[in-house]
Amino acid sequence: MIVKFSYKIDTNEYPNIIKIVFKDEHDFSLSDAKELLEDLKIICHNKAFPILKIPGKYSSIDNDARKFISSAEGMQFSSAEALVTNYLPHRIIGNFYMTVNKPVKPTAFFDDEKKAVEWLKQFSK
Repeated sequence: MIVKFSYKIDTNEYPNIIKIVFKDEHDFSLSDAKELLEDLKIICHNKAFPILKIPGKYSSIDNDARKFISSAEGMQFSSAEALVTNYLPHRIIGNFYMTVNKPVKPTAFFDDEKKAVEWLKQFSK
């Protein structure tokens, strides 16, 4: 497990799925996204895995970070991504992310973690 200021990466909760829990009340920036990518590079050993993302309560992500995490570079260690949230502002940002940023890997939003994990299993090697 890697614990940083803005996120925690857990590789033990679900087999072959990486879970990332983001800090509450944090504005996720491009520098955060690049730091996360470096941590994933170490954890993933340059292989792609399904990634479960849990945004923090009252958190946000800036435009540059959204562009980066949806790009081929930003998703290089991801075979697919599932984001779990019930928070309306996150759902609105998620819709914007899917339609404007258009992630290069399969990406879906869920309101239930178990459903998200089930969906991600199809992308596990």
